Amino acid sequence: MEDANHTPVTVIGLGAMGRALAGAFLENGHPTTVWNRSIGKAEALAARGATVANTVDEAIAASPVVVICVLDYAVVHEILDPLSGSIAGRTLVNLTNGTPKQAREAAEWATGYGADYLDGGIMACP
Repeated sequence: MEDANHTPVTVIGLGAMGRALAGAFLENGHPTTVWNRSIGKAEALAARGATVANTVDEAIAASPVVVICVLDYAVVHEILDPLSGSIAGRTLVNLTNGTPKQAREAAEWATGYGADYLDGGIMACP
């Protein structure tokens, strides 16, 4: 249930960083949906209350805020490009490491499909 302090959030990518991000959202009361190509990485988060999406499209549809944290920008595009129309009206937060040029290109791509976009970098281990 969404309220002013607990916006639903989706986390795509459940490596060490993605799991830490999803865990922080859960700990702070945000309804959290998670998705990863290897579904087994979601088990511990599901036990803590996360909803596990069966598809990335389902994950995007679940929340107005979508955080993606994967290996690189090529993987970001591999996952999201086929679903470009699904991101309209969402806030996409990309915490995948890359170059400033890749960040600008991703921002243009996302805003071109009607999403708000924030690009950031995680500079420490979870």
